[in-house]
Amino acid sequence: MSREHFSRELGPQEALFIELTRQSGGGLQLISFIRVSEPLSVESVFQGFKYLHARHPFLRARVVRGKRLRWICDVDFSDIPIQILPLNGALNFEDAYAYHGMTCLDSERCIFSLTLYTNHAGDVEWIVVVNIHAAFDGRAIMTLFLDLDKYLCSHKMPASIPSLPLSESIAGQLEEAGFSGGEEFEYRNKGDFFWPTEKSAAISERRACATSYSIPLESIQQVIRVAKKNQIRLTAFYGAVAILASRVLPVEKNLSELIVALDARQLCSPPISFEHVGPFSQTANLHVPSAVNSMGVIDLARYLQSQINSVLLGKIPLAKNLSTKYSVGEISQLAYEISEKDDTFSAGICISNVGNMKFLAGRMHYFEIERGMVTQNNGINPFTIITYTTYRSGVFILGYCEPLMSKKSVYLYIDEYEKIIRDLVSGE
Repeated sequence: MSREHFSRELGPQEALFIELTRQSGGGLQLISFIRVSEPLSVESVFQGFKYLHARHPFLRARVVRGKRLRWICDVDFSDIPIQILPLNGALNFEDAYAYHGMTCLDSERCIFSLTLYTNHAGDVEWIVVVNIHAAFDGRAIMTLFLDLDKYLCSHKMPASIPSLPLSESIAGQLEEAGFSGGEEFEYRNKGDFFWPTEKSAAISERRACATSYSIPLESIQQVIRVAKKNQIRLTAFYGAVAILASRVLPVEKNLSELIVALDARQLCSPPISFEHVGPFSQTANLHVPSAVNSMGVIDLARYLQSQINSVLLGKIPLAKNLSTKYSVGEISQLAYEISEKDDTFSAGICISNVGNMKFLAGRMHYFEIERGMVTQNNGINPFTIITYTTYRSGVFILGYCEPLMSKKSVYLYIDEYEKIIRDLVSGE
């Protein structure tokens, strides 16, 4: 197998994510739940991941510390943490997420782990991937399982597996494409944003949590029709719903911003190939108007979309600093300030609309990418919301951190989110 030991310096966003994960005990780790649709043995999954490990350099990556942080891709597959757990019934997403969210990976040893949940016959029913978000994101998980599905359908390990190259930092590629970034390494609102935590807690007392629900496909199709009728992107629509739903929360706040996660691969010049795995998400900060409480979904979505369009055209800076001139000391200090401050959140609600899985991932033979969420115990955002559409429904996943946010508030928020969508589509 190809074992090239690629290496490069981390970009500023990657470095900050590494430090946030390390200092908050697991904040900014991505936990992905993949359902196995057809019988697969543990050995078949192992062989498949050995293939992925040889092909994708970030699966072999670890961090080396010095004046700058560096990726070096030399981790053996035998050094990847893997556990096999038997299932006695249906997998509970909230409980399993809470379990995996308590484990912090050591980025100086590896950047991901695997858990295989097996049924009574010993076949794999679920695969849970926990990875440090600095190394790859949710869309990379999709790429990996598309690749794995293709490999398993071929029923044989190739004689040789050439490695893909290690992609350069997304920050440098965006800068070369003409985009600019914020002045700071991590965007922190300089205006009047203020959202207090419900209960302050030391890092050791915080728990990464997530919940999810599905919206019927018929309702999603109605949402799409409403969006198209009003010439609104779904990302802007879901962002408007996310903002308006927060009005029911029993906390004094001033929500003046929304953080939107964008797929930056096609913004680069040349575009980054979809076969590569890496941290290709980039965030944009959208201003929320002071008159938001009197606005409807459509008007607010139009307001947000105008800003998204400006970001995509390079007229508004991206939220993250793109300069590669950083020191480990200042990154570490910034991560400390963000993680330790827990009386208010550093930034607003973060949303990511992944899109239609039918078009993005095709119909895989062995897998369905069911759920995924970034851990929140760093205290940056009150919520992170991921939405996408499957073959059967619209999926809404909400990540938060207890006790900074309470489960009672989360469920109250979800009820209002559903109500806003239901009221909108019922009028069409």
